[in-house]
Amino acid sequence: METPDPVGDRRRVDDLDARLKAARGKVEKPQHNDGQRSGMSHRQTSVAYRVLVDMIAGLLVGGFLGYWLDRWLGSAPFALVIGLLVGFVAGAYNAWRAIRVYSDAAAKGDDEGRRLP
Repeated sequence: METPDPVGDRRRVDDLDARLKAARGKVEKPQHNDGQRSGMSHRQTSVAYRVLVDMIAGLLVGGFLGYWLDRWLGSAPFALVIGLLVGFVAGAYNAWRAIRVYSDAAAKGDDEGRRLP
């Protein structure tokens, strides 16, 4: 039976670790033409999700209120259609505000710092 060689094993592990670090150092992250990282920042992702949620919430709230008004007034689909339209407009307005705030912050160079209203 072979006797364990802890010094040799440690040397092999250190050698492998050094080769891995050297290989990782050679990999460059993809960049855009203007030198920035590719992909979306966390701020951009949060704005995109905020736009999505605003649009869906506007439609759901407007649709629910229109449906409720139709049931209460007995004026089937008119209030529902109007509620969906108002909900869409409200969602689009909220999404536009979020995008405007993000654009203003990005123009000032504060892409990551501020929270949305």
